[in-house]
Amino acid sequence: MSNNIPTELVAKLADAYNPLLLCMAIVIALYFLVSRKEFYGLRLVASAIVVYGLMFLDNLSGVWPSVGLDYSTHTATSLAMCVFIATAFLGWTIAILLFASLLVYAQAMVMLGYHSWADILSTAGVVLICLSPIYAKKWRKPTSNHNELVFADKLK
Repeated sequence: MSNNIPTELVAKLADAYNPLLLCMAIVIALYFLVSRKEFYGLRLVASAIVVYGLMFLDNLSGVWPSVGLDYSTHTATSLAMCVFIATAFLGWTIAILLFASLLVYAQAMVMLGYHSWADILSTAGVVLICLSPIYAKKWRKPTSNHNELVFADKLK
């Protein structure tokens, strides 16, 4: 490694990144559930279904290997959790910090030989497209007696 950073340290930090994001995401989901009575955590569950659904489809179809790439579950899970965290509070500062952390994580994966930039970018592009319907609208609790979540713009 050229930057005089021990490979073992980079590997340990990279291995801790997704569990740290998951802990943050769970705390945020619980915060919304307890204090705001909102089921924002459903977006996290839907995101996990997207991430692992794509992995399953790739394992079945071999789309990424057919073009010499590898679906990066590491990238997909970290990206999904970063989107969940960033959209929970809609703050640009948090979003920029999360994006920067994703870039550092991606560079660590490349340095450690886990994935190539092509693997990471192709996975991120497809995952973002698939996540966009989940995060395109802001959900909120209904104001009537309905038991389902409704789009906020329909409540006007």
